[in-house]
Amino acid sequence: MRRKSGASSNSHTNTARVEIVSDIGKRLGQRIRDLRTQRPERWTQEDLAERARISVSFLSMIERGERVAHVETLASLSSALGVSLSELFSGTDGPSPDNADVARPLMDFARARRLDHRDIEKLLGVARAMFNGAR
Repeated sequence: MRRKSGASSNSHTNTARVEIVSDIGKRLGQRIRDLRTQRPERWTQEDLAERARISVSFLSMIERGERVAHVETLASLSSALGVSLSELFSGTDGPSPDNADVARPLMDFARARRLDHRDIEKLLGVARAMFNGAR
């Protein structure tokens, strides 16, 4: 049996797509793990899986980047984590040219601890004093 001449390049293209999806899945899984473990009460996989109504084994596969969940599952995970779906994907597209990646841990910290505007101003005051940049 003879292969069509375009079959080889098509196979290469599909492999490249799988690698891209796999990389995105790994970054998304890491983002979910980070959001889960950076909470003040440091949720276990069991805690998040129960809140998102998925199995622990499926959550584990998502966090390891072995599976990419459907958007409905991702919406359940983002809701359980207290972030928007767009925030769940924040930073999963690779390095960004702005300071979003630097600020994300601060945003996650403030969100996880449910800091209000006043709390954030206090935190900024401490940071300014630490770095001699008080305004």
